[in-house]
Amino acid sequence: MTDFRKRILIVDDDEGVASGLAELLSDDWEVRVAMNGKQAVVAFAEFSPDVVLQDVLLPDTSGIDLLHQFKMYSETVAVIMMSGGGTLELVIESMKLGAETFLQKPFDYDVLKATLEQVSRIIATRRELMALRRGGASNVERLPGLSPAITHLNEILPHIARAQSPVLLEGESGSGKGVLARLIHNRSQRARAPFVDLNCAGLSKELLESELFGHERGAFTNAMNTKPGLFEIAGDGTLFLDEIGEMEPTVQARLLKAIEEKKFRRVGGIRDLRADFRLLAATNRDLPAEIAAGRFRSDLYYRLNVVRLRVPPLRERMEDLPILVEEVLRPLSKDMARPIPKVSPRAMRKLEAYPWPGNVRELRNVLERALLTLSGDEIRSEDVTIEAATGPMPAKGGGLPSEEWEIQPLDDVVANYVSAAVEATGGNIRKAARQLQISPSTLYARLKDAPKAAS
Repeated sequence: MTDFRKRILIVDDDEGVASGLAELLSDDWEVRVAMNGKQAVVAFAEFSPDVVLQDVLLPDTSGIDLLHQFKMYSETVAVIMMSGGGTLELVIESMKLGAETFLQKPFDYDVLKATLEQVSRIIATRRELMALRRGGASNVERLPGLSPAITHLNEILPHIARAQSPVLLEGESGSGKGVLARLIHNRSQRARAPFVDLNCAGLSKELLESELFGHERGAFTNAMNTKPGLFEIAGDGTLFLDEIGEMEPTVQARLLKAIEEKKFRRVGGIRDLRADFRLLAATNRDLPAEIAAGRFRSDLYYRLNVVRLRVPPLRERMEDLPILVEEVLRPLSKDMARPIPKVSPRAMRKLEAYPWPGNVRELRNVLERALLTLSGDEIRSEDVTIEAATGPMPAKGGGLPSEEWEIQPLDDVVANYVSAAVEATGGNIRKAARQLQISPSTLYARLKDAPKAAS
Protein backbone atom coordinates (compact mmCIF):
# COMPACT_ATOMS: atom_id res chain seq x y z
CA MET A 1 0.00 0.00 0.00
CA THR A 2 1.21 3.49 -0.84
CA ASP A 3 2.43 5.41 2.19
CA PHE A 4 1.56 9.11 2.22
CA ARG A 5 1.11 11.74 4.89
CA LYS A 6 -2.35 13.09 5.47
CA ARG A 7 -2.90 16.85 5.39
CA ILE A 8 -4.05 18.90 8.38
CA LEU A 9 -5.05 22.56 8.47
CA ILE A 10 -4.59 24.27 11.87
CA VAL A 11 -6.75 27.37 12.39
CA ASP A 12 -5.95 29.39 15.53
CA ASP A 13 -5.33 33.08 16.09
CA ASP A 14 -2.87 32.32 18.91
CA GLU A 15 0.45 32.12 17.07
CA GLY A 16 2.11 30.21 19.92
CA VAL A 17 -0.60 27.54 19.93
CA ALA A 18 -0.67 27.24 16.13
CA SER A 19 3.12 26.97 15.73
CA GLY A 20 3.37 24.56 18.67
CA LEU A 21 0.74 22.25 17.18
CA ALA A 22 2.39 22.46 13.77
CA GLU A 23 5.74 21.46 15.29
CA LEU A 24 4.19 18.51 17.14
CA LEU A 25 2.36 17.17 14.10
CA SER A 26 4.89 17.84 11.33
CA ASP A 27 6.53 14.39 11.57
CA ASP A 28 3.32 12.51 10.75
CA TRP A 29 1.24 15.12 8.93
CA GLU A 30 1.63 17.66 6.17
CA VAL A 31 0.70 20.85 8.03
CA ARG A 32 -0.71 24.22 6.95
CA VAL A 33 -1.48 27.03 9.45
CA ALA A 34 -4.08 29.82 9.21
CA MET A 35 -4.43 32.62 11.78
CA ASN A 36 -7.98 33.74 10.95
CA GLY A 37 -11.07 32.74 9.03
CA LYS A 38 -10.15 34.47 5.78
CA GLN A 39 -6.74 32.75 5.64
CA ALA A 40 -8.42 29.45 6.56
CA VAL A 41 -10.87 29.60 3.63
CA VAL A 42 -8.05 30.32 1.16
CA ALA A 43 -5.82 27.61 2.64
CA PHE A 44 -8.68 25.10 2.63
CA ALA A 45 -9.30 25.63 -1.10
CA GLU A 46 -5.59 25.42 -2.01
CA PHE A 47 -4.49 22.73 0.44
CA SER A 48 -7.52 20.33 0.44
CA PRO A 49 -6.85 19.07 3.97
CA ASP A 50 -7.99 15.71 5.27
CA VAL A 51 -8.44 17.19 8.77
CA VAL A 52 -9.09 20.69 10.07
CA LEU A 53 -8.10 21.46 13.68
CA GLN A 54 -9.70 24.82 14.44
CA ASP A 55 -10.48 27.13 17.32
CA VAL A 56 -14.06 28.13 17.96
CA LEU A 57 -13.19 31.80 18.61
CA LEU A 58 -11.51 33.62 15.71
CA PRO A 59 -10.93 37.37 15.23
CA ASP A 60 -12.87 37.79 11.98
CA THR A 61 -15.51 35.05 12.05
CA SER A 62 -17.18 32.43 14.18
CA GLY A 63 -15.59 29.00 14.24
CA ILE A 64 -19.11 27.56 13.89
CA ASP A 65 -19.67 29.52 10.67
CA LEU A 66 -16.27 28.40 9.38
CA LEU A 67 -17.13 24.78 10.19
CA HIS A 68 -20.34 25.19 8.18
CA GLN A 69 -18.37 26.59 5.21
CA PHE A 70 -15.88 23.72 5.28
CA LYS A 71 -18.65 21.11 5.40
CA MET A 72 -20.48 22.80 2.53
CA TYR A 73 -17.25 22.71 0.52
CA SER A 74 -16.37 19.10 1.38
CA GLU A 75 -18.69 16.90 3.42
CA THR A 76 -15.97 14.27 3.94
CA VAL A 77 -13.39 16.54 5.59
CA ALA A 78 -12.93 15.78 9.30
CA VAL A 79 -13.15 18.87 11.54
CA ILE A 80 -11.96 18.92 15.16
CA MET A 81 -13.10 21.94 17.14
CA MET A 82 -11.07 23.27 20.08
CA SER A 83 -11.66 26.02 22.59
CA GLY A 84 -10.44 27.33 25.91
CA GLY A 85 -13.92 28.36 26.97
CA GLY A 86 -16.30 26.07 25.16
CA THR A 87 -19.86 25.77 26.39
CA LEU A 88 -22.18 22.80 26.08
CA GLU A 89 -24.23 24.74 23.52
CA LEU A 90 -21.14 25.24 21.34
CA VAL A 91 -20.26 21.55 21.55
CA ILE A 92 -23.79 20.49 20.58
CA GLU A 93 -23.95 22.98 17.70
CA SER A 94 -20.53 21.86 16.41
CA MET A 95 -21.50 18.20 16.47
CA LYS A 96 -24.80 18.93 14.72
CA LEU A 97 -22.90 20.63 11.90
CA GLY A 98 -20.64 17.61 11.47
CA ALA A 99 -17.60 18.18 13.69
CA GLU A 100 -15.94 14.90 14.64
CA THR A 101 -15.17 15.93 18.21
CA PHE A 102 -14.50 18.89 20.50
CA LEU A 103 -11.21 19.34 22.41
CA GLN A 104 -11.12 21.53 25.52
CA LYS A 105 -7.94 23.61 25.85
CA PRO A 106 -5.47 23.00 27.29
CA PHE A 107 -5.06 19.39 26.14
CA ASP A 108 -1.94 17.24 26.14
CA TYR A 109 -0.34 15.63 23.10
CA ASP A 110 -1.54 12.12 23.99
CA VAL A 111 -5.16 13.27 23.86
CA LEU A 112 -4.57 14.99 20.51
CA LYS A 113 -2.73 11.96 19.13
CA ALA A 114 -5.52 9.57 20.16
CA THR A 115 -8.12 11.92 18.63
CA LEU A 116 -6.23 12.14 15.34
CA GLU A 117 -5.83 8.37 15.20
CA GLN A 118 -9.58 7.98 15.63
CA VAL A 119 -10.24 10.63 12.99
CA SER A 120 -7.78 8.90 10.61
CA ARG A 121 -9.83 5.72 10.88
CA ILE A 122 -12.98 7.71 10.13
CA ILE A 123 -11.29 9.21 7.04
CA ALA A 124 -10.23 5.77 5.82
CA THR A 125 -13.76 4.44 6.28
CA ARG A 126 -15.23 7.38 4.36
CA ARG A 127 -12.82 6.84 1.48
CA GLU A 128 -13.67 3.15 1.39
CA LEU A 129 -17.38 3.99 1.28
CA MET A 130 -16.80 6.47 -1.55
CA ALA A 131 -14.94 3.79 -3.49
CA LEU A 132 -17.79 1.33 -2.93
CA ARG A 133 -20.36 3.86 -4.14
CA ARG A 134 -18.33 4.39 -7.30
CA GLY A 135 -18.54 0.63 -7.86
CA GLY A 136 -14.89 0.30 -8.86
CA ALA A 137 -13.70 -3.14 -10.00
CA SER A 138 -10.94 -3.14 -7.40
CA ASN A 139 -13.53 -3.56 -4.65
CA VAL A 140 -14.51 -6.95 -6.06
CA GLU A 141 -10.95 -8.19 -5.56
CA ARG A 142 -10.66 -7.55 -1.83
CA LEU A 143 -12.55 -8.16 1.38
CA PRO A 144 -14.58 -5.10 2.38
CA GLY A 145 -13.26 -3.51 5.56
CA LEU A 146 -10.39 -1.64 7.17
CA SER A 147 -10.03 -3.45 10.50
CA PRO A 148 -6.55 -4.88 11.27
CA ALA A 149 -7.71 -8.47 10.69
CA ILE A 150 -9.31 -7.72 7.31
CA THR A 151 -6.39 -5.50 6.26
CA HIS A 152 -4.02 -8.39 7.02
CA LEU A 153 -6.13 -10.84 4.98
CA ASN A 154 -6.21 -8.42 2.04
CA GLU A 155 -2.44 -7.96 2.22
CA ILE A 156 -1.66 -11.68 2.11
CA LEU A 157 -4.47 -12.52 -0.33
CA PRO A 158 -2.33 -12.11 -3.51
CA HIS A 159 0.36 -14.45 -2.12
CA ILE A 160 -2.20 -17.08 -1.09
CA ALA A 161 -3.94 -16.84 -4.47
CA ARG A 162 -0.71 -17.41 -6.42
CA ALA A 163 0.10 -20.62 -4.52
CA GLN A 164 -1.29 -24.04 -5.43
CA SER A 165 -1.50 -25.40 -1.88
CA PRO A 166 -4.77 -26.30 -0.16
CA VAL A 167 -6.21 -23.59 2.09
CA LEU A 168 -8.18 -24.13 5.29
CA LEU A 169 -10.53 -21.28 6.20
CA GLU A 170 -11.71 -21.12 9.81
CA GLY A 171 -14.47 -18.95 11.19
CA GLU A 172 -17.99 -18.81 12.49
CA SER A 173 -20.98 -19.45 10.28
CA GLY A 174 -21.85 -16.41 8.22
CA SER A 175 -18.51 -14.66 8.76
CA GLY A 176 -17.54 -14.59 5.07
CA LYS A 177 -15.45 -17.72 4.46
CA GLY A 178 -17.18 -18.33 1.14
CA VAL A 179 -16.47 -14.77 0.01
CA LEU A 180 -12.78 -15.20 0.83
CA ALA A 181 -12.67 -18.54 -1.00
CA ARG A 182 -14.06 -16.98 -4.17
CA LEU A 183 -11.59 -14.09 -3.90
CA ILE A 184 -8.70 -16.55 -3.68
CA HIS A 185 -9.96 -18.24 -6.83
CA ASN A 186 -10.60 -14.98 -8.70
CA ARG A 187 -7.07 -13.73 -8.03
CA SER A 188 -5.38 -17.02 -8.85
CA GLN A 189 -4.03 -18.39 -12.13
CA ARG A 190 -7.09 -20.66 -12.17
CA ALA A 191 -9.52 -17.72 -12.37
CA ARG A 192 -10.69 -18.64 -15.91
CA ALA A 193 -11.40 -22.23 -14.83
CA PRO A 194 -14.52 -23.24 -12.83
CA PHE A 195 -15.10 -22.37 -9.18
CA VAL A 196 -17.23 -25.19 -7.71
CA ASP A 197 -18.55 -25.20 -4.16
CA LEU A 198 -20.36 -27.70 -1.96
CA ASN A 199 -21.64 -27.49 1.60
CA CYS A 200 -20.91 -30.83 3.24
CA ALA A 201 -23.29 -30.32 6.17
CA GLY A 202 -26.31 -32.60 6.27
CA LEU A 203 -25.26 -34.80 3.34
CA SER A 204 -25.21 -38.56 3.79
CA LYS A 205 -22.09 -40.55 2.95
CA GLU A 206 -23.64 -41.91 -0.26
CA LEU A 207 -24.90 -38.54 -1.49
CA LEU A 208 -21.62 -36.80 -0.63
CA GLU A 209 -19.59 -39.42 -2.51
CA SER A 210 -21.90 -39.13 -5.53
CA GLU A 211 -21.63 -35.31 -5.51
CA LEU A 212 -17.83 -35.28 -5.23
CA PHE A 213 -16.73 -38.32 -7.23
CA GLY A 214 -19.69 -38.81 -9.54
CA HIS A 215 -21.05 -42.27 -10.33
CA GLU A 216 -21.31 -44.73 -13.16
CA ARG A 217 -24.61 -45.95 -14.51
CA GLY A 218 -25.90 -48.82 -12.36
CA ALA A 219 -23.51 -48.05 -9.49
CA PHE A 220 -26.47 -48.13 -7.09
CA THR A 221 -30.26 -48.17 -7.15
CA ASN A 222 -31.70 -45.33 -9.27
CA ALA A 223 -28.30 -44.62 -10.88
CA MET A 224 -29.87 -44.64 -14.33
CA ASN A 225 -27.19 -42.50 -15.98
CA THR A 226 -23.49 -41.75 -15.57
CA LYS A 227 -23.02 -38.56 -13.56
CA PRO A 228 -19.79 -36.52 -13.42
CA GLY A 229 -18.84 -35.38 -9.92
CA LEU A 230 -17.59 -32.02 -8.73
CA PHE A 231 -13.98 -33.24 -9.01
CA GLU A 232 -14.51 -33.51 -12.78
CA ILE A 233 -16.56 -30.32 -13.06
CA ALA A 234 -13.90 -28.33 -11.22
CA GLY A 235 -11.29 -29.57 -13.69
CA ASP A 236 -8.26 -27.27 -13.48
CA GLY A 237 -10.19 -24.81 -11.34
CA THR A 238 -11.01 -24.55 -7.64
CA LEU A 239 -13.13 -26.82 -5.44
CA PHE A 240 -14.45 -25.18 -2.27
CA LEU A 241 -15.78 -27.55 0.38
CA ASP A 242 -17.68 -25.66 3.07
CA GLU A 243 -18.22 -27.21 6.51
CA ILE A 244 -15.68 -29.94 5.80
CA GLY A 245 -15.77 -30.87 9.48
CA GLU A 246 -19.19 -32.44 8.80
CA MET A 247 -17.77 -34.88 6.24
CA GLU A 248 -18.02 -38.61 6.94
CA PRO A 249 -14.60 -40.17 7.83
CA THR A 250 -14.81 -42.68 4.97
CA VAL A 251 -15.34 -39.86 2.47
CA GLN A 252 -12.46 -37.98 4.13
CA ALA A 253 -10.17 -40.91 3.29
CA ARG A 254 -11.20 -40.89 -0.38
CA LEU A 255 -10.78 -37.10 -0.55
CA LEU A 256 -7.26 -37.34 0.88
CA LYS A 257 -6.33 -40.02 -1.65
CA ALA A 258 -7.63 -37.87 -4.53
CA ILE A 259 -5.66 -34.81 -3.32
CA GLU A 260 -2.40 -36.70 -2.85
CA GLU A 261 -2.54 -38.90 -5.97
CA LYS A 262 -4.34 -36.33 -8.17
CA LYS A 263 -6.67 -39.00 -9.45
CA PHE A 264 -9.94 -40.64 -8.43
CA ARG A 265 -12.65 -43.02 -9.59
CA ARG A 266 -16.36 -42.48 -9.87
CA VAL A 267 -18.59 -44.50 -7.57
CA GLY A 268 -18.88 -47.89 -9.28
CA GLY A 269 -16.12 -47.02 -11.75
CA ILE A 270 -12.87 -48.79 -12.59
CA ARG A 271 -11.17 -46.05 -14.61
CA ASP A 272 -8.88 -43.48 -12.98
CA LEU A 273 -9.76 -39.86 -13.72
CA ARG A 274 -7.45 -36.89 -13.32
CA ALA A 275 -7.93 -34.54 -10.34
CA ASP A 276 -6.03 -31.30 -10.84
CA PHE A 277 -8.25 -28.90 -8.91
CA ARG A 278 -7.08 -26.68 -6.06
CA LEU A 279 -8.88 -27.46 -2.81
CA LEU A 280 -10.18 -24.77 -0.49
CA ALA A 281 -11.96 -25.98 2.65
CA ALA A 282 -13.84 -24.15 5.39
CA THR A 283 -15.09 -25.07 8.82
CA ASN A 284 -16.68 -23.52 11.88
CA ARG A 285 -15.55 -26.46 14.02
CA ASP A 286 -12.43 -26.94 16.10
CA LEU A 287 -10.80 -29.60 13.90
CA PRO A 288 -8.05 -30.59 16.40
CA ALA A 289 -10.85 -31.31 18.91
CA GLU A 290 -12.71 -33.26 16.23
CA ILE A 291 -9.54 -35.29 15.60
CA ALA A 292 -9.25 -36.04 19.33
CA ALA A 293 -12.88 -37.18 19.34
CA GLY A 294 -12.24 -39.47 16.35
CA ARG A 295 -14.57 -37.57 14.00
CA PHE A 296 -11.94 -36.08 11.68
CA ARG A 297 -8.86 -37.70 10.16
CA SER A 298 -5.57 -36.25 11.31
CA ASP A 299 -3.84 -37.01 7.98
CA LEU A 300 -6.45 -35.02 6.05
CA TYR A 301 -6.16 -32.17 8.54
CA TYR A 302 -2.38 -32.00 8.09
CA ARG A 303 -2.83 -32.01 4.31
CA LEU A 304 -5.37 -29.18 4.47
CA ASN A 305 -3.47 -27.19 7.06
CA VAL A 306 -0.74 -26.00 4.68
CA VAL A 307 -2.29 -22.54 4.67
CA ARG A 308 -4.77 -21.70 7.43
CA LEU A 309 -6.69 -18.41 7.50
CA ARG A 310 -9.06 -17.23 10.20
CA VAL A 311 -12.01 -15.06 9.17
CA PRO A 312 -12.96 -12.99 12.25
CA PRO A 313 -16.58 -12.74 13.39
CA LEU A 314 -18.31 -9.43 12.82
CA ARG A 315 -18.30 -8.52 16.53
CA GLU A 316 -14.46 -8.48 16.42
CA ARG A 317 -14.37 -5.95 13.57
CA MET A 318 -17.21 -3.56 14.23
CA GLU A 319 -15.24 -0.71 12.66
CA ASP A 320 -15.99 -2.43 9.33
CA LEU A 321 -19.76 -2.26 9.86
CA PRO A 322 -20.47 0.97 7.87
CA ILE A 323 -18.52 -0.45 4.92
CA LEU A 324 -20.30 -3.81 5.14
CA VAL A 325 -23.68 -2.08 5.34
CA GLU A 326 -22.89 -0.23 2.11
CA GLU A 327 -21.56 -3.42 0.52
CA VAL A 328 -24.74 -5.33 1.40
CA LEU A 329 -27.19 -2.56 0.47
CA ARG A 330 -25.86 -2.09 -3.07
CA PRO A 331 -26.85 -5.51 -4.50
CA LEU A 332 -30.01 -5.69 -2.40
CA SER A 333 -31.16 -2.31 -3.73
CA LYS A 334 -30.31 -3.36 -7.28
CA ASP A 335 -32.35 -6.57 -6.91
CA MET A 336 -35.30 -4.54 -5.63
CA ALA A 337 -34.88 -1.92 -8.39
CA ARG A 338 -34.61 0.97 -5.96
CA PRO A 339 -31.95 3.59 -5.13
CA ILE A 340 -29.45 2.75 -2.42
CA PRO A 341 -30.88 4.27 0.78
CA LYS A 342 -28.93 6.26 3.32
CA VAL A 343 -28.63 4.93 6.87
CA SER A 344 -29.43 7.41 9.61
CA PRO A 345 -26.87 7.91 12.43
CA ARG A 346 -29.32 6.45 14.96
CA ALA A 347 -29.89 3.37 12.81
CA MET A 348 -26.14 2.91 12.39
CA ARG A 349 -25.62 3.19 16.16
CA LYS A 350 -28.30 0.54 16.65
CA LEU A 351 -26.50 -1.76 14.22
CA GLU A 352 -23.15 -1.08 15.89
CA ALA A 353 -24.49 -1.88 19.37
CA TYR A 354 -25.62 -5.39 18.41
CA PRO A 355 -23.11 -8.29 18.73
CA TRP A 356 -24.21 -10.08 15.50
CA PRO A 357 -24.06 -13.78 16.46
CA GLY A 358 -25.06 -14.63 12.88
CA ASN A 359 -22.32 -12.37 11.49
CA VAL A 360 -22.55 -10.84 8.01
CA ARG A 361 -25.29 -13.26 6.97
CA GLU A 362 -27.50 -11.98 9.80
CA LEU A 363 -26.62 -8.38 8.91
CA ARG A 364 -27.77 -9.02 5.35
CA ASN A 365 -31.08 -10.44 6.56
CA VAL A 366 -31.71 -7.43 8.82
CA LEU A 367 -30.96 -4.96 6.01
CA GLU A 368 -33.06 -6.90 3.49
CA ARG A 369 -35.98 -6.85 5.94
CA ALA A 370 -35.53 -3.09 6.39
CA LEU A 371 -35.48 -2.52 2.61
CA LEU A 372 -38.63 -4.58 2.04
CA THR A 373 -40.66 -2.34 4.35
CA LEU A 374 -38.88 0.96 3.65
CA SER A 375 -41.07 3.72 2.23
CA GLY A 376 -38.53 6.57 2.09
CA ASP A 377 -34.91 6.97 1.02
CA GLU A 378 -33.34 6.58 4.47
CA ILE A 379 -33.18 3.59 6.82
CA ARG A 380 -34.10 4.89 10.25
CA SER A 381 -33.73 3.25 13.66
CA GLU A 382 -37.35 2.07 13.69
CA ASP A 383 -36.82 0.34 10.32
CA VAL A 384 -34.12 -1.89 11.81
CA THR A 385 -35.69 -4.96 13.39
CA ILE A 386 -33.22 -7.26 15.12
CA GLU A 387 -34.37 -10.61 16.41
CA ALA A 388 -31.81 -12.84 18.10
CA ALA A 389 -32.50 -16.16 16.36
CA THR A 390 -30.14 -18.13 18.59
CA GLY A 391 -32.01 -17.46 21.84
CA PRO A 392 -31.77 -14.65 24.36
CA MET A 393 -28.63 -12.53 24.07
CA PRO A 394 -26.73 -12.09 27.32
CA ALA A 395 -27.49 -8.68 28.80
CA LYS A 396 -24.60 -6.36 29.48
CA GLY A 397 -25.95 -4.64 32.59
CA GLY A 398 -25.90 -7.37 35.23
CA GLY A 399 -28.80 -9.26 33.65
CA LEU A 400 -30.85 -6.13 32.98
CA PRO A 401 -31.49 -5.18 29.36
CA SER A 402 -29.57 -2.17 28.11
CA GLU A 403 -30.44 -2.67 24.43
CA GLU A 404 -33.77 -3.33 22.70
CA TRP A 405 -32.95 -6.90 21.60
CA GLU A 406 -31.94 -7.91 25.16
CA ILE A 407 -35.55 -7.53 26.33
CA GLN A 408 -37.14 -10.97 26.86
CA PRO A 409 -40.73 -11.97 27.63
CA LEU A 410 -41.23 -11.78 31.40
CA ASP A 411 -42.40 -15.40 31.61
CA ASP A 412 -39.14 -16.50 29.99
CA VAL A 413 -37.09 -14.43 32.44
CA VAL A 414 -38.92 -15.92 35.45
CA ALA A 415 -38.69 -19.46 34.08
CA ASN A 416 -34.98 -19.19 33.37
CA TYR A 417 -34.28 -17.65 36.78
CA VAL A 418 -36.25 -20.32 38.63
CA SER A 419 -34.49 -23.13 36.74
CA ALA A 420 -31.09 -21.55 37.42
CA ALA A 421 -31.92 -21.18 41.13
CA VAL A 422 -32.76 -24.89 41.43
CA GLU A 423 -29.57 -25.80 39.57
CA ALA A 424 -27.53 -23.50 41.85
CA THR A 425 -28.80 -25.32 44.94
CA GLY A 426 -27.86 -28.70 43.46
CA GLY A 427 -31.49 -29.61 42.76
CA ASN A 428 -32.66 -28.96 46.33
CA ILE A 429 -36.22 -27.71 45.72
CA ARG A 430 -36.93 -26.72 49.34
CA LYS A 431 -33.69 -24.77 49.66
CA ALA A 432 -34.27 -23.00 46.34
CA ALA A 433 -37.86 -22.17 47.31
CA ARG A 434 -36.71 -20.77 50.68
CA GLN A 435 -34.15 -18.50 49.04
CA LEU A 436 -36.65 -17.42 46.37
CA GLN A 437 -39.13 -16.73 49.20
CA ILE A 438 -41.88 -18.82 47.62
CA SER A 439 -43.47 -22.11 48.62
CA PRO A 440 -42.11 -25.40 47.24
CA SER A 441 -45.49 -26.02 45.52
CA THR A 442 -45.21 -22.66 43.73
CA LEU A 443 -41.67 -23.52 42.69
CA TYR A 444 -42.84 -26.89 41.33
CA ALA A 445 -45.51 -25.10 39.31
CA ARG A 446 -42.94 -22.65 37.95
CA LEU A 447 -40.65 -25.52 36.95
CA LYS A 448 -43.55 -27.29 35.26
CA ASP A 449 -44.26 -24.15 33.20
CA ALA A 450 -40.57 -23.48 32.47
CA PRO A 451 -40.27 -25.51 29.21
CA LYS A 452 -43.47 -23.93 27.88
CA ALA A 453 -42.17 -20.43 28.64
CA ALA A 454 -38.75 -21.15 27.25
CA SER A 455 -40.18 -22.39 24.00
